[in-house]
Amino acid sequence: MRTLKYILPFILILPAACSQNSTNDKPVSTDPNWQKDSLEVINSLKHVYRWHDSAASTLIDFNVLVVDSFQTGLDLPAFEKACKALEASHLFSNTFIANYKELGGLINKKLTTADPKYLNEINFAYQDADPWTYFQDDAGQYWNDFKISDFVLSSDSASLKWSLQEKHSTTGKYLVRFSKENGKWVVSYLDGFDKKMYVQ
Repeated sequence: MRTLKYILPFILILPAACSQNSTNDKPVSTDPNWQKDSLEVINSLKHVYRWHDSAASTLIDFNVLVVDSFQTGLDLPAFEKACKALEASHLFSNTFIANYKELGGLINKKLTTADPKYLNEINFAYQDADPWTYFQDDAGQYWNDFKISDFVLSSDSASLKWSLQEKHSTTGKYLVRFSKENGKWVVSYLDGFDKKMYVQ
């Protein structure tokens, strides 16, 4: 189990974000809604990861069917269930959900059209580490310990990178993008679901 020793109080996240891209520690933006939107973006990020953690026991991203040790294709009923859960959460943009569905199609096509059909030898990055975090083990309630960097915010989009600080090291930075849809900040991109990782 991953043990986290460094606790980043939530109150410290926004000052770090505000000072990003700034001069003399003053935020670039003078928009009075900037701080409000910043808080909403961070809360959206935490909500997504809490949701993922609670859904992980019943929803598996891109679950593959295995017959006689061979991967034969995507478990389509399970995939449909995962897609519906993403939509029902109202935490993700239409763009994110469309990309997720496209990735499922790419995975299924690669497995069902492989020639020769040594399907057990096809490995995807998401099978080695959780695409939501790149973790290979449990990190507890890690969303409470995010260290935020590279925070960028406009009126209808935002992006940031998060990492976790451990006793002697820091995890790699994980890119997340957001869009504002119907007045609500939702996730539009997660690094681990970038199409380039699935078409190699």
